[in-house]
Amino acid sequence: MWDDGEMKPSTRAVITSWLLALAPLVLVPLVFVAVLRSGARPIPFPRVEVPDEPFVRDHCTWSCANHGCRHVAALPPILTDDTGLFGWAVRELHKSGDAISPEDSFRGYRAINLAIFCAAWPAVMFALWAGTIRARSRRHGLAGVRS
Repeated sequence: MWDDGEMKPSTRAVITSWLLALAPLVLVPLVFVAVLRSGARPIPFPRVEVPDEPFVRDHCTWSCANHGCRHVAALPPILTDDTGLFGWAVRELHKSGDAISPEDSFRGYRAINLAIFCAAWPAVMFALWAGTIRARSRRHGLAGVRS
């Protein structure tokens, strides 16, 4: 690990790789909470129920999430329309929810939604991030061996 009082390049690369790999696990939640707590009316954290906020003309609120958004979409209809990607995703989430919880389809919808967007998607993104860091570490590790 130490070579004449200095850390070996391979050890430094491993430590750097671990720090880079773990950074999103620490930084993303901190930034998320900071954004929620900023502004004129800080959002309570953690929430214990889905808020019932009134419709606001100039930006989305929980009213849009709970009752459908009436704002003009900033993205193209192929992404945001009920017949586009968004609509397809919602329909598939409802079908999957019906499959796992036929007696209460909304409960199944919520469970599938959480499983995909709070567990599976972040896990895939973290795996891609960690794979990139690992490849970087190997590349730098091999470069240190050759020199």
